[in-house]
Amino acid sequence: MGFVQQSGNITPGHLPVWVAPGVIGDGGAALAAQRVLASLRAANFNATNDQPIAIPQRVTAFALTGIIVTNASLNLTTAVGGFYPQAAKAGTPIVAAAQAYSALTTANALLNATLAAFGSGTRFSSANLGTIGGLLNIWFALTTAQPVAATADIYLVGIDLS
Repeated sequence: MGFVQQSGNITPGHLPVWVAPGVIGDGGAALAAQRVLASLRAANFNATNDQPIAIPQRVTAFALTGIIVTNASLNLTTAVGGFYPQAAKAGTPIVAAAQAYSALTTANALLNATLAAFGSGTRFSSANLGTIGGLLNIWFALTTAQPVAATADIYLVGIDLS
């Protein structure tokens, strides 16, 4: 019971286990699981400017396992662009600038962006991501915008390694 707090609660992030009838102890840290780490709702697909996706302050290091784009406001026939570790499309791309979003034909369609080797094989932290106001960010930026007003939701999925 090394991590049972004096209050009798299990340490946050740990799993409870029965150690004897009526006695709960600390089972150690829960295994890392994929989850949505951050999102950008209503990302603008009619612009080529930087759109930062802020990572919550509690996440200081993570492995990115996917980027999901969904809930498109209309058929994204021409939108193309990528995700970057720095503003102004700087740094090694996380998702290539050639990523097309044309599979997003309705609000119910879902696209798993293709992670580049850097995107899927890197431990992200302040060592390789830019920040805004002290928060880590990943930047979404189109190289070719949709010619009319269009939005979609972006979800960064990964494993918190903090």
